[in-house]
Amino acid sequence: APDFEIVHTCSVTGQAAAKSRNAIRRAKRNGKHVFVTGCFTGTDLGVAQELGDTIVTQAGETPMLERFSIEVDSWLNKPHQETTERTTSLPIATLPIQQGQHTRAELRIQDGCDAHCTFCIIPKIRTTLRSKTVEDTVTEATRLVELGHKEIIFTGIFIGAYGHETALRRKQDNADGEYLADLLDNVAQIKGLNRLRISSMEPGDVTPVLLDSIVANKNVVPHLHLPLQSGSDAVLRKMNRQYTVDQYTDMIAMVNEQLTIDGLRPAITTDIICGFPTETDEDFEETIKVATRSEYLHMHVFPYSVRTGTAAARWKQLPPEVVRDRVHQLLELDELMSHTYREQLIGRTVEVMLEQQDNESGFFRGRCEHYVEVTLPTSGKQGDIVPAKVIGLDGSKTLAKRALKVL
Repeated sequence: APDFEIVHTCSVTGQAAAKSRNAIRRAKRNGKHVFVTGCFTGTDLGVAQELGDTIVTQAGETPMLERFSIEVDSWLNKPHQETTERTTSLPIATLPIQQGQHTRAELRIQDGCDAHCTFCIIPKIRTTLRSKTVEDTVTEATRLVELGHKEIIFTGIFIGAYGHETALRRKQDNADGEYLADLLDNVAQIKGLNRLRISSMEPGDVTPVLLDSIVANKNVVPHLHLPLQSGSDAVLRKMNRQYTVDQYTDMIAMVNEQLTIDGLRPAITTDIICGFPTETDEDFEETIKVATRSEYLHMHVFPYSVRTGTAAARWKQLPPEVVRDRVHQLLELDELMSHTYREQLIGRTVEVMLEQQDNESGFFRGRCEHYVEVTLPTSGKQGDIVPAKVIGLDGSKTLAKRALKVL
């Protein structure tokens, strides 16, 4: 049995904070020494100190692995230490996170945000923006490829602010600097890297130069996650977002124009918040219209969650039944749009990274370059990238023919 447990927390929403508290309590009930890290230590440090034993906050420059090594060694060398004694140290999480049964790896290239959306607590936790250098990013990405990862996903709190000291475009010293495009160009050259993906981009940070970089580097996949949050300008202003509806839809049109290849549109996914304070029926109808025109592959639909400490938490909240109804409407639209987008793939050959095999059928599931999960029979193994011809849809499943060879 382990001597200690590490609880990596989140407090972006009230529900996430509650789950974090419960996770710490469960670990304590197991009788282990509990190390607590993550966002919760920034928003609720006192509670984290009360519930856990060693608190590792997300600030400073020391890599997480190094700091944990120091803290764990220190604790192990003091077996007489009571679990009620607590320490605080200051690392920043920089370790890559493995995903998809180790077929993909997340690589954080940026941290921090000072945009202060009115629903978000993060700027109060991680106000200082930091960007990993191109050299360090290439070094880490190369190591991940050598470890067998065929896909790397760039992550960050505000990826579009990579290379900048602020996420507020009006305050950026060199707002026209194409730092992210330069980084893509450099990392894409790594031998053996089959896929490079950007996890999420604010609409205003998608530029023609960035799209040119995606097109020029064949291993940068044609998928972008572009949060809409609301299709109403009035709500976007209350959220303190840095774009209007027209700017968002113009950006979607530009993405489709530059990334459509052989008639196949790029995959665009998004986030939408339902039931934000002050959102009227008319505001929600505008969101439905914009989402429909955007033709997403998938929408992540979130009912608005009150987060103490944010501006929106002080405003009058909508009735829960109204929020539930709007979520339901968007989920129905999401199902329809996903089916419509995936129909484009029928008859086409895509490249599928095999991730998980069904023990009964022997079929594999995996993501193609357009971020669609594909199900197919194949003699390949987990982590292989195989060509597959899409033959049809079965509800939420996208079905493909057996692959002929491993890429």
